[in-house]
Amino acid sequence: MTIYTSYFANWQKLRAAGVVMISVAAIPPKWFTGQQLNHAAPKWSPVHESNVAFEWRYREETLRRINPSMFIESLERFSGGRDVALCCWEKPESFCHRHILAEWLTKKTGVEIKEFGYKPQPVQLSLF
Repeated sequence: MTIYTSYFANWQKLRAAGVVMISVAAIPPKWFTGQQLNHAAPKWSPVHESNVAFEWRYREETLRRINPSMFIESLERFSGGRDVALCCWEKPESFCHRHILAEWLTKKTGVEIKEFGYKPQPVQLSLF
């Protein structure tokens, strides 16, 4: 099983690749009928927080309550061993809790988690 992160708008590519979508959003889209891991979603709106403050709060209030090994085991159980994508709303370039979750899981379990199908655009540097 490979674990990815992704966003709900990418559902067609995920389905075509046979990747099981698992929501880590507080509120998934109305059309989403897959597994929801609400305990991995922030319980507040990040609108009035800096990214640094949001990350600290997410780690303290959410990730501290999750057993990383059991989390990975639940993904395997929910997907039947197929590849999964931990999904929420933001595009890959945007600051998002799913990236914090992926980094934390990798650090705690050694399981590498990458954004599904994401290829960062090269930055054109100026010579002047």
